[in-house]
Amino acid sequence: MNTIFEYLEWRGDLPVDKVPFNDVDAAILARFSYEPFDGIVPASFRQSVSVMQACHEMLNLPDLEKKVLVPKDDIRLIQLMSKSARFNKMKMSGFINDIDIERQTQFAAVVFELDGEGNYYVAYRGTDDTLIGWKEDLNMGFEFPVPGQVAALDYFESARMGLKEGTFIVGGHSKGGNLSIYASAFATCNCQDSILAIYNFDGPGFTEDLMLREQYLAIESKIHTYVPQFSVVGMILEHMEQYSVVSSNGAGIMQHELLTWEVNKDGFVCLDTVDKESRFIDHTLKDWIGSLSMEERSSFVDTVYRLLTSGDKKSVTQFGENKIGTANALLKTYSSLDDKTKRALRETFFKLVKSAGNTFTQKR
Repeated sequence: MNTIFEYLEWRGDLPVDKVPFNDVDAAILARFSYEPFDGIVPASFRQSVSVMQACHEMLNLPDLEKKVLVPKDDIRLIQLMSKSARFNKMKMSGFINDIDIERQTQFAAVVFELDGEGNYYVAYRGTDDTLIGWKEDLNMGFEFPVPGQVAALDYFESARMGLKEGTFIVGGHSKGGNLSIYASAFATCNCQDSILAIYNFDGPGFTEDLMLREQYLAIESKIHTYVPQFSVVGMILEHMEQYSVVSSNGAGIMQHELLTWEVNKDGFVCLDTVDKESRFIDHTLKDWIGSLSMEERSSFVDTVYRLLTSGDKKSVTQFGENKIGTANALLKTYSSLDDKTKRALRETFFKLVKSAGNTFTQKR
């Protein structure tokens, strides 16, 4: 199965002025936005570095393996991007990486100038390894807008003002896809007119109420949504827009990783529908979320986050570092919860089990 890595080897020598920018290119830049650009890519939209220069500086970082999501794959991606004539001359600017525990947000974005002629790609990073980033994702089930969505809109309008006049493609993976749609929908009319396309790669949807608003309807035709055959994150909330299902060589939830998606020389290898396990989870989660009040959703997310951050945990990675210590911290924190909170947590989990049973019965 051919993936983004093979695509970079096949098409890496073809600049975008020779072969037009396509959906796979958009996915590559969305995935590349996860790399550690701190101190390498300028925060200003008036200053920039090339992709090649950024890659060289990252490859020289002594602790690069600790700063990326999947060391083996990320280092290979950075190496291929540095050599690719299709990408390495693109200019990068406006990098921001903001993690705020108090505001419960994790937000990162960067701009790529595609061809030196005022055509830009605004890439919003999805959820990283931080627990606060995952909590913000869950907050979308009862809070609107979340701080990351507000930041995404501010960022896009700042980029529109700070860069020379041109056209924009906006995209992101996971939460970044959701932010791309939100920022595009609620941007001013002048900003919307400059948007050519919006990419959402396996990102959460929105509530039906939001998708019926005129702001969303104004940009709906520009949205390109892709999910893998086993999609969980991308099936959260609702999607009014059409979406394409991509073949992946990942196992289960690991298909969320863009580097596992199957490609050919011109685009993704698509299937007719997501698989039955994905549909089961989708229907179960929607039934479960629909059975909870906004107050119950908020209470459940806050309680789970409190449990997960017990023992001063701040990232998903830390759970694997001291399993016994983590388990003890979880039990200690759970024991400290008051009876009302414990009861609410049990009742919410019971509703999840009930929703799974309802879905199973309906599918028989």
